Amino acid sequence: SSPWIIFPKREVQHDEAEVEAYSQDPNGSGPMKLVKHIPSEVMEFERFGDYYYQPDNGLPEDRRMQFTTLDLRLVPEESTRVAAIRAGEADIAPASLSAKKQIEAGGGRLVFGREGIYFRIMLLGCWHDLDFPCKDKRVRHALDYAIDKELIRDTLFGGPEVMEVKGWASTTPSTIGYSTELDPWPFDPAKARALMTAAGYKNPDNPDGKDFGPLIINTWPSSSMPFLPESAQLAGEMWKRELGLDTEVRVGDESALKKSTLAQTLNGQILWRDNEARVDAGGGRSSYGTPDHKARLHNDAEFFDTVQAAIAVTDPSKRQAVLNELYLAQRDLSMELGVGYINIPWAVGPRVTSWEPFPLAFFPSAPHTIVLK
Repeated sequence: SSPWIIFPKREVQHDEAEVEAYSQDPNGSGPMKLVKHIPSEVMEFERFGDYYYQPDNGLPEDRRMQFTTLDLRLVPEESTRVAAIRAGEADIAPASLSAKKQIEAGGGRLVFGREGIYFRIMLLGCWHDLDFPCKDKRVRHALDYAIDKELIRDTLFGGPEVMEVKGWASTTPSTIGYSTELDPWPFDPAKARALMTAAGYKNPDNPDGKDFGPLIINTWPSSSMPFLPESAQLAGEMWKRELGLDTEVRVGDESALKKSTLAQTLNGQILWRDNEARVDAGGGRSSYGTPDHKARLHNDAEFFDTVQAAIAVTDPSKRQAVLNELYLAQRDLSMELGVGYINIPWAVGPRVTSWEPFPLAFFPSAPHTIVLK
């Protein structure tokens, strides 16, 4: 179970019978009550008028629902979801930008959940005592400068409405520790080639340098981020064109690639993946602050201490500055490359007059802001 959810007290924590009984008749402290559940089909809810998040309890706003019932239905096919929005059978549904004209033709529109998910581009195991080219920071910087992030944005996502070239890794504008200094480096192929030359590697400006070898980029088809493999393919083509690298994009299974990352069988390669954005990214606790973590991104004892000291600061008045300094140091280390994040599009029917989803949520958030006609 998730650690942030409050459950009823039990005498035995891991009693399978009690767990099963709870799943058949769940309860909690949320804004709505579950009244019907048909697995893999529908969950029906009713408004909970005594929901705690309201001014009567000293809180700054009323987050009780402005409607009385809610049905959540599982509809895997986008075409069916769009048809339901157009027919007035659904009010909010996941959609892609390609469905925008259909949705608008039916009187609906797209609403974007900002900073829903980000590109996490990890250079795996570069710190090992092996002759990986990515062990040289100049190489890692060169790879970053050789990505035309805006071209990826405009070619695949149609512009900044969906993809924004801002932030670095898990640090987006709504994240504690963000500053504009963390935004992606510009596309600068000349600088990228100069860095590769300085590192001694062959490139169009340095044909006599040492051979880089194949650069393998691992990715997967994402249910949360559209065009994830296509964006990896574009980056691979840029590295091939601008740096003369022999790139190969391998599209695999998400679960298998995550296991391979932990097993350290992808060291010296790139993992081009998606990940959930967050308000508090925790200073990269696992990847940068845990010396025995199997998927750690460095092996510098002093930097482990730096990360641990930063994430130990809990004073809200100090945390922004401390984490910002830490993220700037991690960005300079460049074991992750900064490309940007995705604003998640939602199809909204004409019955919804307004809705303001929270940033940093890849699910339909802030239901208390939904106003119906």
